[in-house]
Amino acid sequence: SLGITSMQNASGSIDELSLYVELQKNNELTTRYAAALSVNENTTQEQIEAFRQEREKLSQNPFVHADAVKFMLDGVIESHTAAMLRPYDDAIDNPGNFAIPLGAYRMKVLACDKAGFRIYTHAIGDRAVREALNAYEAAANENGQRPRRHRIEHIETVSPEDIPRFASLGVIASMEPIHADPGTIGVWEKAIGPDRLPFSFSWASMLGANVKLVYSSDWPACIDLNPIRGIHVAVNRRTPEGFPEGGWVAGQKISVGDALYAYTRMGAYSSFEEETKGQIKPGMLAD
Repeated sequence: SLGITSMQNASGSIDELSLYVELQKNNELTTRYAAALSVNENTTQEQIEAFRQEREKLSQNPFVHADAVKFMLDGVIESHTAAMLRPYDDAIDNPGNFAIPLGAYRMKVLACDKAGFRIYTHAIGDRAVREALNAYEAAANENGQRPRRHRIEHIETVSPEDIPRFASLGVIASMEPIHADPGTIGVWEKAIGPDRLPFSFSWASMLGANVKLVYSSDWPACIDLNPIRGIHVAVNRRTPEGFPEGGWVAGQKISVGDALYAYTRMGAYSSFEEETKGQIKPGMLAD
């Protein structure tokens, strides 16, 4: 009913994957589904191998895929748990923290990259974003060059010097405009402070640096699943009532065309499916 025909689940397990396979067998699956296995410091090589085997079993399945893994590298701005390059403006002794030890994260990224998975990393703070880029770069150097299309999820704040690295490394910026809805950013803006505000939810800066930008919902951790409301935020970003003029970085808003592209064609691109879906064109899927 919202026009969603494919979903990429950024937090899953083999047991959950089996439920979608069962739905498909019973002709009850009404959307294409891609699973990402949740990986942390306790994930074993055997578990990664088991998920790789599931990926191979489903490699020719047109409705269910399992070709990605997901890491939680930090927390969120509002609770001061996102990892920052310098402390929060309203918590001057707190630069946030990592949800997984950095050494373990780097080792698991190397292992998952070697196993051929696409990698998602939840990184909201600017330091977490930098460390994710570093890990992806190290994996490419260690395991050799190949098409990867790894993603960083959310990127709510980023150091301007790291933005060009996305394009140079081929890393996709996976972002959710609904999280920048004016009704939800009061606490966020206070924590981030005025100096870092210009690179908050920096969609226009990403596109200006030729970064591949993907939009998604982050459901259920968002206020609305409807992509139209996300497009509205991306296109009409403005200062909420009661904020200083220009305080919510209207310069980072983008065009309707770019927002629609990020929700459609780029979602397909991120999963190596741009030749079969993501646009209305002869020969493509018409879900």
